[in-house]
Amino acid sequence: MGRRSLLFVTGIIALAATACGGGDGQGTTAVPSLGATPTITDPGQITLPTDAYMVTTAQIKQVTQAQDAVTAECMRGFGLTARPTLTLGLDDAPKERLTRSMLYGYFDVEKAKTHGYDRGSGMADQGAAGNGAGGTPPTAAEEIAMSGNDPTTQQPVPTLDGKPVPPGGCGQKGRDTLKADQLIISDAALPDGGPKIPAGDPRIVEAYAKWSECMKGKGFEYKDPIAAVTDPKWAASAQAGSTGPAGPDEIATATADVECKIANNTVGVVVAVQTAYGKKYVEDNSTKLTAYRQQIDDLVRKAAQITAGGQTG
Repeated sequence: MGRRSLLFVTGIIALAATACGGGDGQGTTAVPSLGATPTITDPGQITLPTDAYMVTTAQIKQVTQAQDAVTAECMRGFGLTARPTLTLGLDDAPKERLTRSMLYGYFDVEKAKTHGYDRGSGMADQGAAGNGAGGTPPTAAEEIAMSGNDPTTQQPVPTLDGKPVPPGGCGQKGRDTLKADQLIISDAALPDGGPKIPAGDPRIVEAYAKWSECMKGKGFEYKDPIAAVTDPKWAASAQAGSTGPAGPDEIATATADVECKIANNTVGVVVAVQTAYGKKYVEDNSTKLTAYRQQIDDLVRKAAQITAGGQTG
């Protein structure tokens, strides 16, 4: 993208391979015993064994700032001004990790009452917040310097005003130097994709059954929380262009969903199971996790040197 970079760090519904299935044999071994089951009525009460290995929003901001500095220095070489990376949903990402899960679905107590399953209206607002300085579109020269390609033909442009354009443009030079887009607040970013918790764990199956019975009593038929949050009706509404507050049907469903989770401590049970598998994952991958944290620390240290005026090339 010529005018600026977009770093997407939200939409982490984690409805992917971050929480279920088996990996490294974890899905086929005997189920681990549980410790105490916490009572969870708010996502802020959720803690997991992998928390200590998560990159923070402050670290992502620092690395992104340094990446922008590298890009800006490159752009200045062509007499141009770089536009900063737009980080979509960064401040919401830590909460998103806890409010959206492949195991317990959606769990935002307040937003469910007004936004249903919250299809990301905040991200849409940020994306529409202007196109850079003054909201002006990029010039052809800015496009070429930033992307390395002609904006019309999309073919590589080797030089601009007699000066060589780096492969992929100044934007790629910044990304290659700092790799900020690889910093994601998600268990999926951990070594081997993080802990693998099978949805077929008997404790989770039992929790689903109680939740489903509660939902049935409220007039909603879903086999498990994932079926509720991924109901095609909500996707159809989003594709139709609805980015504001959800409709009454979605709000009623999401509200009942959260209420049933609280009434049956569904999230508390699931988190207890996640914790059991998570502890085993941390024990089995201590070397990899230490190296992973070291990579993040090294990247943050490099970013600090760049923003302090050190080497950017």
